[in-house]
Amino acid sequence: MNLMTAKARRLAVSKLAVSKMVGYGFLVCLSVSLSGCGMLFGDEGVFRNRENDYLKADSLPPLVLPAGTNKEALTELYPIPPISAADFGYDATASEYEVPRPMPLSANMLQDNVKIQRVGENAWILVNAAPGELWPRIRNFLNTNALSVARADFKQGIIETDWLQFKTDSENQHKYRLQIDQGIQPETSEIHITHINVSGSTKPTAEPNWPAKSMNPEREKFLMDELAATLASDETQSGTSLLAQGIGSNASAKAALGMYKNEPVMTLKLDKTRTMATIAYAAKRDGFQLFESDSSSGLFYVFYQDPEDAKPGWFKRLLHIGLNPKPATTPYSLEKIAANILQGDAFESAPYSIRDDEKTLKDAPGYIFVVTGKPGDYLIRVRDPYGKRLKPREARELITKLRKNLI
Repeated sequence: MNLMTAKARRLAVSKLAVSKMVGYGFLVCLSVSLSGCGMLFGDEGVFRNRENDYLKADSLPPLVLPAGTNKEALTELYPIPPISAADFGYDATASEYEVPRPMPLSANMLQDNVKIQRVGENAWILVNAAPGELWPRIRNFLNTNALSVARADFKQGIIETDWLQFKTDSENQHKYRLQIDQGIQPETSEIHITHINVSGSTKPTAEPNWPAKSMNPEREKFLMDELAATLASDETQSGTSLLAQGIGSNASAKAALGMYKNEPVMTLKLDKTRTMATIAYAAKRDGFQLFESDSSSGLFYVFYQDPEDAKPGWFKRLLHIGLNPKPATTPYSLEKIAANILQGDAFESAPYSIRDDEKTLKDAPGYIFVVTGKPGDYLIRVRDPYGKRLKPREARELITKLRKNLI
């Protein structure tokens, strides 16, 4: 018994010693790990947070050069222009300036690179390439088809052919003018073709008076189809004309975003038919729903919901709920909306929108796009259904979304 008791005691002492050693080892590892975290990630650690280090930087006086030394090399290479009321991102009511998001890609950019657009009686070729890239490709098309060039104006983007005579029409002489413009969307181009013809007995002039529309639409369509097919098939060709890079500068952009009386707006340098058609087209896509429009008064009554917000969550998708949402509705017609909105000077100086305070046409949903101006110089504003101004940030987002869908 005594022998067994002694062995049990020795075994218990051994277990206790092992337990103490394990406990001490755990404490040592814990202290090392904690001190290690401090060494790596603490204020004095290797990987410390350096986001506020710039506050500790000293301000140094600017470098002073001796008299007579050229100082031009010390100017700012990328100066930051000041923000003014004319800038699209300007918001006079904001407590701090917010950098606006970059211009989104056109909704049409991922579609066909070359296509023929038609609005009413007008047609043109739309190409997803800058005019400077398009110019040499058009010249190559004309040379390949033995269409000699009588005049080429890089600044205006105009190419005119010599007088031509077709085998199928020996009684007339024909001439084409190709007008290359910047498209509505960035990095796109438009090619407008005009055709004229004179009797074979008439001596043609070197500089004819070009009409607004082609004299023979069929001849125009023939060349347009051939050119569009060629441009679509030679997309691998590269090259840019340095002389033609000035075509479609910002000063002549068909669509531009800006500010007008401290309100975000869009300007369109288009004719009336295309202006109304392209806004109606854009107001039906990417979250927009067109309730009603009236091109004579320049009003477009729309509803907008962010497409991401309209998507059902995972739980609804699991239960197949909300997969085909119903379109938005409004209890008010455009005629009622138009009769109630502010007019004249009251519209120009309208206060900011407070929808809950409106008594007439209460709880009217959506927005209105208002088009004013004249052909070639239209101004588009977005307001609430009562004609009141939106907050600049909200108006800027809606105008930007509308612009990227224009055609």
